[in-house]
Amino acid sequence: MKSLSSIYIFSFAFLFAVTGFTTEVEGQGQEARTEATMAYNNARELAQEGEFLDAIELYRESLNISRSADCEDCGDIAELVENQLPRVYFSRATSAFETFRNDRSVSSAEQAVEYFEDAAEAGEEFGDDQVRDRSRSVIPQVYYNMAVAQYSQEDYSGAIENLDRAIELNANYTLPYYQKALALDASGAGLDEVLGWFDTAIEVGERMGESETVERAKRRAGTELVYQSVQRINEDRYNDALRMLERAAEYVPDNEDLHYRLAEVYNGRGEYNTAIEHANRALELESGGVSDMAKIYFELGIAYKGLEQVSNACNAFEDAAYGDFRDPAMHEMEYELECEGYAAAENGS
Repeated sequence: MKSLSSIYIFSFAFLFAVTGFTTEVEGQGQEARTEATMAYNNARELAQEGEFLDAIELYRESLNISRSADCEDCGDIAELVENQLPRVYFSRATSAFETFRNDRSVSSAEQAVEYFEDAAEAGEEFGDDQVRDRSRSVIPQVYYNMAVAQYSQEDYSGAIENLDRAIELNANYTLPYYQKALALDASGAGLDEVLGWFDTAIEVGERMGESETVERAKRRAGTELVYQSVQRINEDRYNDALRMLERAAEYVPDNEDLHYRLAEVYNGRGEYNTAIEHANRALELESGGVSDMAKIYFELGIAYKGLEQVSNACNAFEDAAYGDFRDPAMHEMEYELECEGYAAAENGS
C-alpha cells in the first residue's frame, strides 16, 4: 500500500500543474470566448487558494460556454478545463482527507469518501485514468482510517461495518483484516472468529509481501491465546490451557511468556522434565531484569522440587526471590525444602 503522504504529493502536483490561460479578444463575436476564458482563469485562482467547490463550479461554467455554439474556436479552452477538472476534484478529496486526519471525526471521513467518489467519476467523465484509479484506490484507505477512529472511540460495530467496506473494495488490503480481528475481540466475539480474521490478515499479508502486518497479526493472535490460557490455568484446566498454548506456538514460537505458561501447565500436569525445558527456554528469551525472570525461576524451582532435585530447586527459588515472588520463593526455601542458609531452624524460628 502506498503511503498517505504520496496521496498528498500526487494531489498537490496536480493542483500546481494548473496553468493560466489568456487570450486577446477582438470584436463582439468573441464575447463568449472572453467569458469562457475569464471563468477558466478565475477557477484556476480559486483552486490554488483551496476553494475547490467554487473552482469546480467555475470550471464547469467555462466548459459549458466553450462547448456552446456561440463560442467559436473554443476547443482549446474546453481541453484545458477537461484536463484540470479531475485534478481539482482530487485535490478537494485529499483536502477533506487531511481534515479527517486532523479531527478524526466520522463526518470528515464520510466527506472524504464522497469527494473521492466524485473525483473517480470526474476522472471517468474526462478520460483521466490516473485520477479515476487513484481515487478508487484511496477510498478503502479512508474507510480503514475511519474504522480505526471508531475503534478508538469504542464504536466497534461502526468500525466493523467500515472495515467490511474497505475489504469489499480491496480484498488485497491487509490492514482491515487485522483491524477487524481487533474490533471483534473488543466487541466480545468468540475466540475462533477473532483468530479466523487474524489468520486471513496473515494469509493476505504474506501474499502481498506485507511482512510488518503479518508479524503484528501473529503476535496479537499468539498473545490472545496465551492470555486466554491463563484463565484455564487458574481453574486447573491444564489440558484446555495446553491446547491453547500449543496453538499459540504456531503464531509466536519464540515468545517468552508462551514458554513460561507452558512450564506452568506442565508443572500442573506433573510433567516436570518438560516444564524444565520450557522454563529454560523462557529464560533464554526473557530480556527483562531479575524481577521479570523471577516468575520463570519459580516455575523452574517447582519442577526441580517435583523431581526431588533439592539442590537445583533451591538455586532456582533463590533466583526467584524478587518482587512478587520473593515471599513464595522464601517460603519454599525455608519451610518446604529447608535449603541451606534458609531453613527456618537455621534462622532461629
